[in-house]
Order: sequence, then structure tokens, then C-alpha cells
Amino acid sequence: MKPLKNIILLLLAVFACAFIPHERIYPETINWDTHFKGNPDPNSHFAAVTSTIWQYGYRSTIRGNNLQLEFNFLGGVDANKSWVKRERIRNKEASSRLLNHEQGHVYINFILLKKGEYILKNQSYTVSNYKRLIDKTAKDISKFYSDMQERYDVETKHGSDLEAQKKWDAFFESELSQL
Repeated sequence: MKPLKNIILLLLAVFACAFIPHERIYPETINWDTHFKGNPDPNSHFAAVTSTIWQYGYRSTIRGNNLQLEFNFLGGVDANKSWVKRERIRNKEASSRLLNHEQGHVYINFILLKKGEYILKNQSYTVSNYKRLIDKTAKDISKFYSDMQERYDVETKHGSDLEAQKKWDAFFESELSQL
């Protein structure tokens, strides 16, 4: 009777754990004081610039023809390269709009981090192709999201086109809800 009771308790524990929410990682929520510590470029006509980071690394272990890869990823805001010209912000509303636009750059970087991680970890590699394939894939992913950063600025006119900004905000909400 005791082994049956232990099995039932184990099954109940496994069942209960299935409903425990798993930790979810969210993008940074930026603010002017914490994330914009760099010196503004006096020659730039922009009121703010958000500098983001995406880095990856991996360790490979090869035994015969068996390849084992262990990836690590880093992403976020480089506060020392991000800056704001506070004198260009007229009021709270303008500050909120501009910060929202800059948050979009953080969202693109976060999507890059999560989707890039997924693609790199789930790609098929061989002993003979893994170095070249990881490098090429990472460059392709990076270029895609770098182009997206530029397209975001062009389409939103750096946040001044409010209708375009709303469309991008909806896109971010949709993409982030899937991660």
C-alpha cells in the first residue's frame, strides 16, 4: 500500500508543478535617469539615442562525431552610450512620447535577443559546419534586426509620426506576447 501512496503523491506533485507559472523574462523598462548616461552628440539633430547590445558566445565539446554546444546570450541597453538632450524636451507629454519611442528600440533588441537565441540554439549543426554556420546565422540575425531598428526610425520619423508609432507599438505588443 505504501508504494502506491508514494506514486500517487509523486503524480500529484508533478501535476501541481505543471500549473506553476514559469519565470518569464521581460525587456528592460527604460527611464531617462538610469538608461541615458552618455554625453549627447552636439552635432546630432536627435533629442535622444538608445544604444543597445546583443552578444552571443558558445562553448563546443566534440567527442568523435558528437557535437555539443552550450550558448550564452547578452542583451540590453548600453547606458553609457545612450543619451538624451533634456533641454529639447518641452514638457511631460513630449518626454513620455520620446521615451516611448526609445523603448521601442529596446523592444526590437529584446526580440532580437529572444528570437536569435531560439534560432541559434535550435539550428542543426555538424562538427564540420558549426563554426561557420553559427557565425553566418548570427550575422544574418543581427543585420535583420539592425535593419528593423532603422526602419522603425524612418517609419515613425523618430517618434514624431504618432500614427506610425501606434502601429509599431501594436507590433511590439504582439511580438512580446509571443515570447
